[in-house]
Amino acid sequence: MLSLVEWRAEGAKSPTRTIVRASLTLRAVTSLALLLLGSLLPSFETDAATLREPVAWWARPFVRWDTVHFVNVALGGYPNEWEAAFMPGLPGLMRAGGEVLHWLSRAGGAVSGNEVVVAGLVLTIAATTAAALCLHRLTLHTFPSCPSFALLTALLFLLAPARPALHGVPYTEPFAALCTFGGMLFFAQERDAAAALVWGAGTTFRAQGAVLGVGFFGWKWVLRRSFDGRESATQVVRRLVVNLPRFALLSLLSAAPFLAFQAYIYMLHCSSTTDEMRPWCTQGLGLSYGWIQREHWNVGPFRYWTLLQLPNFLLASPVLALSLSASWAFYTRNARVALHSTLPFLPASLLPSPWPTPPRGTDRPLTAPSSPLTALALVPHLHLHTALTLLLLLSAHVQIALRVCATSPVAWWFAAELVQQRGRAGRAWERYVTWWGWVATGLWAVFLPPA
Repeated sequence: MLSLVEWRAEGAKSPTRTIVRASLTLRAVTSLALLLLGSLLPSFETDAATLREPVAWWARPFVRWDTVHFVNVALGGYPNEWEAAFMPGLPGLMRAGGEVLHWLSRAGGAVSGNEVVVAGLVLTIAATTAAALCLHRLTLHTFPSCPSFALLTALLFLLAPARPALHGVPYTEPFAALCTFGGMLFFAQERDAAAALVWGAGTTFRAQGAVLGVGFFGWKWVLRRSFDGRESATQVVRRLVVNLPRFALLSLLSAAPFLAFQAYIYMLHCSSTTDEMRPWCTQGLGLSYGWIQREHWNVGPFRYWTLLQLPNFLLASPVLALSLSASWAFYTRNARVALHSTLPFLPASLLPSPWPTPPRGTDRPLTAPSSPLTALALVPHLHLHTALTLLLLLSAHVQIALRVCATSPVAWWFAAELVQQRGRAGRAWERYVTWWGWVATGLWAVFLPPA
């Protein structure tokens, strides 16, 4: 029932149906496991007491870690400063869905915690499935001659290590992945405005999405469309005069929802004349996100690098190893393309020699792309992937790499390469995601890390 081999064989005829069936199967199995384990095993919960409204026994296994805060925000907004670390997209959808369920039930009073939890569960089913389908389409667009590779990529995404976050509980990763993949697909199709809008929607789920537009549009309009080694400095300046406003407008559009939320939090917590002004209200642009992450959640460069956190680094090590290996494998084989597209003003004499073109039918479409154009299109993806990996390693709660990796297509392209090659690394990854998925589900059910 949960066999990657069977899904791949079935998907050769109908990939879309297979992806949907795999997603729903994983959702059903994971949800049932959470419900059973959460009911039978003692919980080590510490955050349940902070719920603004208790939920029923059947809902408690699904309300762990960040979901506690999503439920609280859905029910009561942002009265507490530290809750502004959680973007409003998922709580807003949960509240809207809860209101619909409340109306359908014809119950009196206000919407309940149970209703927003059920709404969140239903919405994440749709988001996870849609994200897998979108990743499949993005992969087909990027590697048009590799349909089996696209199917394998989508299936490995569904088997991501943090299985509860994708298939068990209301969490932001499915929505962030959907918006990330969707924006990337629009970007690849030269539909920049649509990409900016979708990436902007993604910032309402995870704030890190705000850098997507800056990175991709900067790479395209500032670097690729403005610099050409054969043109004079005057021509470059003329191109920049035309392209910089496009870059700025598209980047602003993709970051606008995040900035709007920051403005809302500022008005909520910095407009009172009776309370003491919070430090971030008068610092810089008055953006709360970075300050709250640092002061309330201990997020910052090397803050997590303590001996006490060594177990979390060990838990995250398989994903970090996969991610860093993907970057290393691509950059070493495609250094010339990566450097020339990122630093187009470098003289050709300083660029490394290109690697030989791989033979047709290669089983390494990511790290040894069959054409220079494909390699060029992959460069911004690799830059984003590498930056995200380093951020998780150096400045975040490192164990969240197990779920944040779901939003990076490069991780799944590289994993698909390894599995497709049928080597030791690919077999190890298959075994890891299969068994760790069950372990992660059990740990989540009893409120143990990683979250």
